[in-house]
Amino acid sequence: MTDPIAASVARWREPHRPAYRGIYTQQLEPDLERYAEVIAELAPPFVVEIGRAEGGTAVWLADHLADANRDGVLVSIDILPPARLPPTLAKVVYITASSTDVEAIAAARDVAVGGRGLVLLDGDHSSAQVTRELAIYADMAAYLIVEDTIMGALGYDDGPHVALADWLPDHPEFVQDPDPILTQHPGGWLRRRNP
Repeated sequence: MTDPIAASVARWREPHRPAYRGIYTQQLEPDLERYAEVIAELAPPFVVEIGRAEGGTAVWLADHLADANRDGVLVSIDILPPARLPPTLAKVVYITASSTDVEAIAAARDVAVGGRGLVLLDGDHSSAQVTRELAIYADMAAYLIVEDTIMGALGYDDGPHVALADWLPDHPEFVQDPDPILTQHPGGWLRRRNP
């Protein structure tokens, strides 16, 4: 049997990433499928996506959120403005700011008044920034994904994997879900025990 981390690293090194509705996603296909499964299961009132890049994942999340919860809101936060993205049935709020800026935090808190949702941390990958994001956004999450923890398996000394390893032992309210077979986020799939 192939080691899932080694297989994920091998897939990560391949240059191709999937596109959704013609927009590059920067995610592996099994990760996209897991996002859809979590959204379908939880029908969350919101999804907060930190880190948008070209926006393919934002559109994927919004379309699946619209299927699961017509009143759901996607808050997509990135330091760069969004590209011209196709319309979706979900309400989408694009924030151009750092995830730790007041504007971004306020937008996320505005949608979080309806309960906990899905939060994806995929912005600046330094452990210091991910630690700040965990302090700000984890309480909003019924399900939390600390993304690109594969950086540890790729030999990076710093990254989301470092922040997660430091943070998780002090947060028993979250339990690690099993990883997809291939994932860029090993160990980063966190389900709240009592959402």
